[in-house]
Amino acid sequence: MTTLTPKMAGNGVTRLEEDRQYAKLPTSENKPYLQPKADVAIKSPSVRTGVSKSGRSITINARQVVMSGLIIADEWLHEFLWYYKAEVCFDMPLDPTGVPKPFLSTTQGNNPNRRHSLTPFPKGMRKGWLRRPDLIIVKNKAMRWPGRATTDHDGVAHGDNLHRLVEIKFPGDSLGREQAISYQQIAGGRDRFTLLHVIPPREKQRQTEPVKQPSPMFAPRADGIPRGENRRVPVYGPQSLPDPAFYEAWLDEAKQLVHSLAEDGKAIARDLRQAVGQLSAKVQAELKQHAPWLFTAGHWLQDKASETWHFVNEQGQRIASWTSAQLRAAWEEIQRCTDLTLETLRQIDWTQVLLDIGKGLLAVAAVVAGVVVVFVLGGWLVAALTALVEIGAAAWAAVAAMLGGGALAAAS
Repeated sequence: MTTLTPKMAGNGVTRLEEDRQYAKLPTSENKPYLQPKADVAIKSPSVRTGVSKSGRSITINARQVVMSGLIIADEWLHEFLWYYKAEVCFDMPLDPTGVPKPFLSTTQGNNPNRRHSLTPFPKGMRKGWLRRPDLIIVKNKAMRWPGRATTDHDGVAHGDNLHRLVEIKFPGDSLGREQAISYQQIAGGRDRFTLLHVIPPREKQRQTEPVKQPSPMFAPRADGIPRGENRRVPVYGPQSLPDPAFYEAWLDEAKQLVHSLAEDGKAIARDLRQAVGQLSAKVQAELKQHAPWLFTAGHWLQDKASETWHFVNEQGQRIASWTSAQLRAAWEEIQRCTDLTLETLRQIDWTQVLLDIGKGLLAVAAVVAGVVVVFVLGGWLVAALTALVEIGAAAWAAVAAMLGGGALAAAS
């Protein structure tokens, strides 16, 4: 593993404390890797209230999203051949002594060394039997398999590659009894499960009381950087990144309302788009190139004769066009990168750019059926996903039929 040195943050250093009831992290290099990410995450609000594309308020645990997003960005840059794997979904067996199976991607073919599924709603999941721990540390990064020795859902046998299951708790959060039981079963025992507490700068010991009520206003950041300014984040590729990675300003500005990148028809028509204004100039430029309609009021129209969708502004000008063939091709690539299905596409209620990780890649946070997920997509795929969500909000049957979901289209 790459050895990293924790950096001071303002008047102190963010600390990681292993709970003595459980195992320590497996190697001396784990804390130096995780500490800079926790240092970034702890400076985000503990919760963030957002506004969905339908105008509904939603709550986001920004600290956990940032922590997971930074690890997922590293996974992508290493093509998932990486020691750290965030939010792996496991299929819990009926037998409490059985070995839980990690869900593998269903969009990567039958390669036994394919990555884990990136959606919290993987194919074959059973309601109430899925667990999604914060972090898996594997023994061998050349093996993408993140579990213990067992067979996958296709019957292919895998060796034990799970070095440690790590649950990361920020101030005010605690480990539930059912969580502890499930996570020890996934890990293979208490001696392979680490409970890691994040201690903010200047605090001598961790909080044990839950956070009572989030506040819309936040104190100055401990690192001395004014809120609302982009901040470099610790993202590590196999080679040095050509440009530094930043997280977006909306994560720590003194605002409660964070709007969805994909809006519903009312917001589009009334020029109420606010999401892009909460993004950095660099990301706005990227989106303006691929998704110019995000910056203006208007509506989507379908030209059935040419099988094309046009975004028309309030002056009747065409701002952007997508053919059905282009949207289908983009959807196939989105599925390959996210493991989303048509059913989960329809349930995307909120999207926003989380991180600019360079190399033309954006980490996007999305709320899918009430669950926050982080995906990494190129700018043109973010544009395509936004277009599909917006068009689907107005004409789901047409989108489902276009993308090949005949049954879903008929049911809508």
